[in-house]
Amino acid sequence: MVSLSALLDPGFNQPASCLIEVGTDFNDIGAEIANLVTAVDLTVARTEAATGTITIEDRRKEDGKWVAADSGLFTRWAPIKISADFQTHTEEIFRGFITEPKPVYPNSRGETTLELSVQDESSALDREQMRTVWGEDAPMSDLDILGELVSPLGLSVASDSGQGQSSRALSQDATPIVFLRERANANGYDLIFSEGEVYFGPKRLDGEAQAAIMVYAGKSTNCLSLEINDDGQRPDAVRFDHAPQEDGAETVTETVSADVPELGQTPVAAEGADLGTPSVWRVSKEGDETEEELRARAQALVNEHSFRITANGEIDGSLYGHVLKVGRTVTVDGTGERYGGVYFVDKVMHAFSPDGYRQRFELMRNATGETDGPLGALSAAASAISAVF
Repeated sequence: MVSLSALLDPGFNQPASCLIEVGTDFNDIGAEIANLVTAVDLTVARTEAATGTITIEDRRKEDGKWVAADSGLFTRWAPIKISADFQTHTEEIFRGFITEPKPVYPNSRGETTLELSVQDESSALDREQMRTVWGEDAPMSDLDILGELVSPLGLSVASDSGQGQSSRALSQDATPIVFLRERANANGYDLIFSEGEVYFGPKRLDGEAQAAIMVYAGKSTNCLSLEINDDGQRPDAVRFDHAPQEDGAETVTETVSADVPELGQTPVAAEGADLGTPSVWRVSKEGDETEEELRARAQALVNEHSFRITANGEIDGSLYGHVLKVGRTVTVDGTGERYGGVYFVDKVMHAFSPDGYRQRFELMRNATGETDGPLGALSAAASAISAVF
């Protein structure tokens, strides 16, 4: 239960710093190199690989070696983990590999840098093109295929992952990660690599929301900017036609609507429903696609388009006190009755610089109106009292 006093008193927030660990055992890079790091930029998204860059102001020692480039720490395919250190606790942001160390030697020796490009653990699944047929002897679920493809990397599969489809044999002629993303799209699933685990399943909209993004909340404010887009040009339903290959079989025509939990009180499809012209898109069969596969694709399309309310903004990482995680929900407080409430985190861009720790985010939602809960009840009070501070 969140009390009003706790909501308005943010407590003491320590400045957040960046913790970089490398190697198979994830060892700290040490104070000497850490003091040379000038910028860390990471982009974490639920529909693509997490990537980033680390910029180090390198220095040449008396023996001619460079502090960072010759340390032996930053080699191609060296494991790397990046976390936010909030002094009282540490939260992981990224785990993966160094994919490209790039030393830069300008005219001035004092401006020499080592730039590291990094990518999450899915990058290790993009090295070998495979040609195989899954489920040729017996049906295999997409989840079973995922397990086989990631097991050589020592990655675990999240226990709440979905089974996906298992209707027929599937041909793979691509790298594992390209194939897995195709299967995620076919099911309308997220594919997220995080903290040594892979999640393959529908949007996780249930469960406790992350720490609130606070807008105009006095001393509790952690949001630096926020912009919300409310798009009406999206389908409320998707219709498909599937013509079976058997002679004499009738074409199956079906219309599907969004079937995911609503993050709010009023679903987006409710607005405009009385216009007399339904918002329906149509999809067609592709190749030898089965009825089940076509239905799943139509369902995934309408579910994704139901998240037509999007929010873009930035939070002060030190004031927020946490790493905002993609593929999870978060509460936005202080934006009023219509746009306040629970959102789904689509993408987060983390930036460590001399100016501090910033997190730029992209959120999405499929309904309006605050839902019942402690923050919802306190929202109006917090926004009103914030004017006093």
